[in-house]
Amino acid sequence: MKKKLLMRRAAAALAVGMCLSSAGASYFTDVSPNSWYYGAAMECASYGLMNGYDDGSFRPNANVTRAECAQILSNINPEWRAEIIYYDVDNSKWYRNVVSHYGTYMGGTYTDTKHTTPFGYREYFYPNRACTREDFVYGVGNVIGISTDNNYSYFDDWASINPNYVDVINAMRMYGIVNGDGTGMHGKFNPKKTITRAEVAQILCNLIEVAEN
Repeated sequence: MKKKLLMRRAAAALAVGMCLSSAGASYFTDVSPNSWYYGAAMECASYGLMNGYDDGSFRPNANVTRAECAQILSNINPEWRAEIIYYDVDNSKWYRNVVSHYGTYMGGTYTDTKHTTPFGYREYFYPNRACTREDFVYGVGNVIGISTDNNYSYFDDWASINPNYVDVINAMRMYGIVNGDGTGMHGKFNPKKTITRAEVAQILCNLIEVAEN
């Protein structure tokens, strides 16, 4: 029952944020049909979750910045939270609004209690920093409202995951949205590694499949 409830919530969030294209996914010049991420890249493109670059490339092995991850969370579920003013986010940048409203979903932010502003303590988002696997997966779990009740799944390296994120990330594993690397008994999550565009696409593809089943 709880799994069905989660899937209904995830499907509802995806339905709000995704715009299906009748023309199908765009062709990416650097994505081979033989690559392991081909299907994920095509599906994410057709659902409007990820876009290619002006030169027609997808750049599967490129790191994803934290600002780009915030944009992806917005694509999943465009229901903005209350605005947070981040001290290191320039008002003139393209990501200003999306980071201000989606930064609180993600991990990796920092509150500087030694310095105050008219809005409170200085908050830092580090928008141009490469996003880690734990920060992104934690953000996706939060934006779909994943349940952490009866969470029995975990990774072999769960102790290296930020303790504030571990329940959400393990729940994402339990529902099959994120998987281990195949090493050891349960697989490793490698939480501190930066996440690539191909890995992000696969996670989003898993989310689509789970929500639709």
